Amino acid sequence: MRSATLVFFIVASAALCCRIARAETLQAPVGGRPISLGDGRIACAPVKGGWSVESGGHAVRPPTLDSAIGSSFDLRVAPSPGSCTQAGAVLTLVATGAWPALDAGSFKLALDEGRLEGRGRGLRGVLVSWPTEGGGRAADRCEDPKTDAGKETCAWGVPKTLSADPSTSSLQWMPSGARATADAVFFDSDGRKAPPETFAIVPSRVEIMDILPSDASIDVSSGVGRVPLSHAEAVAGVECGGVRCSLESGTLVVQAPPASATSIDVKVRLVPHVVYTRKNPPDAQPLLRVSIVRCPMTVVSGPALRGSESARVVVRLEGACMNDVASLRFLVGARHADVVQIERATNASYAVLSIGNVDTPGLSITAVRGEGEGAAVAVARTETRPLPVVRTVLEIPGFPPVDFIPNNRRAIVHHPRVAGAELVLLPVEDVYEARNEGGVSTVQGDVNAAGAVTLEFGYRVPGLPAPLDKVDLAILPDALHRDVKEANIPAPFGESAFSLQPLVEVICTDSEGRAVRAVPGAVLHLPFSSRDGCRVLLHRERLSAEYGTQKLSLQVDVNKLDGTARGEAHLSQTIVLRAGTESRVAWIKGVVAPYDRVVIRLSHLADEAHYLGALEIATGAPAVQWSILFGTGHVRIYATTAIPTGLYRFGTTQTSGVLALSLMVISRLTWLDTEGHEGLLGLEAGVMAFGLTGPSNQAMTQIGAVFGVGLSIPIAGAGSPTQASINLHCWAEERITGSGPDEASSKRAIVFGPSISVGNVGTTF
Repeated sequence: MRSATLVFFIVASAALCCRIARAETLQAPVGGRPISLGDGRIACAPVKGGWSVESGGHAVRPPTLDSAIGSSFDLRVAPSPGSCTQAGAVLTLVATGAWPALDAGSFKLALDEGRLEGRGRGLRGVLVSWPTEGGGRAADRCEDPKTDAGKETCAWGVPKTLSADPSTSSLQWMPSGARATADAVFFDSDGRKAPPETFAIVPSRVEIMDILPSDASIDVSSGVGRVPLSHAEAVAGVECGGVRCSLESGTLVVQAPPASATSIDVKVRLVPHVVYTRKNPPDAQPLLRVSIVRCPMTVVSGPALRGSESARVVVRLEGACMNDVASLRFLVGARHADVVQIERATNASYAVLSIGNVDTPGLSITAVRGEGEGAAVAVARTETRPLPVVRTVLEIPGFPPVDFIPNNRRAIVHHPRVAGAELVLLPVEDVYEARNEGGVSTVQGDVNAAGAVTLEFGYRVPGLPAPLDKVDLAILPDALHRDVKEANIPAPFGESAFSLQPLVEVICTDSEGRAVRAVPGAVLHLPFSSRDGCRVLLHRERLSAEYGTQKLSLQVDVNKLDGTARGEAHLSQTIVLRAGTESRVAWIKGVVAPYDRVVIRLSHLADEAHYLGALEIATGAPAVQWSILFGTGHVRIYATTAIPTGLYRFGTTQTSGVLALSLMVISRLTWLDTEGHEGLLGLEAGVMAFGLTGPSNQAMTQIGAVFGVGLSIPIAGAGSPTQASINLHCWAEERITGSGPDEASSKRAIVFGPSISVGNVGTTF
């Protein structure tokens, strides 16, 4: 016997030493005696917070002031002073308040209310702790104790999941300022280490309000019914009168009762110090009545949704109830649930129930037959889940997301996915139309809808048998409100201009009254007489409403032959174009001279407030452009006046030389290119007065007829009556009038040289 005691002491001592070695948090009350750091440990640094080192560094003394309660600091320790320079262990020192005087037999645990009550002295700040899943401990603090008959009373909040058996209680108390850690070691005011059982709380009374679920029933359709107990550890035994029942792994097991039985009375025997308080007075052996059901019923639509007035569930009924589902009433808790739809299958029937707004983590559905309270024939339970948060993004393919619902084309709706279910976009009559095809949801607003609207989604479970897989088990709104309006997208005016059905075209009427269509990018040549027969046609009847309202810029410029613009003919107009039944027409004006060129440009206005993708519109670049040249002649004959400058005359000895200032009127015949520009060379004929400013002793003044060729380059006003040109001539001259000593010898001559001409009056053919 003595040897066994010795072995026990050695094992206990070893376990105690191991615990000290593993301890990381040392907690002692303020004003207490020094506490040991443990064998093989010495403080390596000065302590703080009012702590002091004693016994050569092997012990520390707690602070003496109450202000230190709850304070802590980390102290590095080592096996010896010489090893303090090396890495060592770290202890946390915590100063606590004085230990309370507790009345151990006063603790009462109201488990289903999550409350522990106890009495004593010095309770302010005292903690009650319990273990957590991660291996740590949580705690609640006594904030405001009440004094009664010289003793303090306090209540602590505790989890409702604690054991209801007082003998297995895991509750512990701790002094004020303590830390609820799993590795804590406590010391009393005398510096002695306190064993863990010092702090154990064993309730003298445990009160429970639930032994079976409040809506418990037993389904005996298979011959044996089972129902789980709420606090199985608190139940020592059960009796069911004339029906056989037993306890198995925390479950009440009932053998099939007589067919006439609709309920059984279960007498529950609780373990010592546990009472049932649902009834008054509290009872240690309560008698509970449990309904008997014989119709298997299950919730097949998955967890019901919380927080929605439109929530529904689908239940499956088998056995004797499957053929008369329509005669049953359904209750969700104590509330009536409407039957929305019934579907029959070979081995079961399905009922869609409207359960309304629920806010509990689980719910029980009871099927009842008969009037009044009736008889429960089936019970099913299911969990609930919070409503999925629906946030959508609308997109028109090829463009950034939009913040509205377009009413002229469909938009793709991107919405979140829900595990075990699916969200289906629902249409709203006279507001918007919805489609769900190939896993893609699209929406298009009604053209007559106005204001903001919220998209709605049906919550469905695709795994249900048809047609239940199309039943909306809840209606979920989008988190955003959106306007319903038109989406404006740049229409393809440029691309369509080359098709047989262009959205815009330029039509002209030629000299014979035929309609001629201008081709974008090519110059249309028309006779000058057709200048009033051109117009721009904007085909509203060909414009699809999907493109919305078009905001366009129409520009018309008329350029003269020399390239300068006719300012009075310029047109720049913003056009708002919508789909319609008739075309819009804009006539071209401002052509006043042959070979005037008309340039017509149609562009989209890069207005971000109007167009989707406006930033992609090339600013200043027209979507389509036409050019029309009014002039078709190939030859031009015209008259002009010229002032020769430095003409040289080849005649007789007396009449040859550089001519003085002269003046001439000539006609010129030349060809024209396709743009109406004159050729450089031309045939010329005319009359010229020579030597207008010659000296009086030199008989050079005469009038002669000239004929020859000339090179002419217009320098201003090309093709106009005021055309100015520089010229180079080579003429044969025949004198018409004149004087001189050798008059007969000067009748003919050759004239060569430059001139400046002004004027261009003639015709083109």
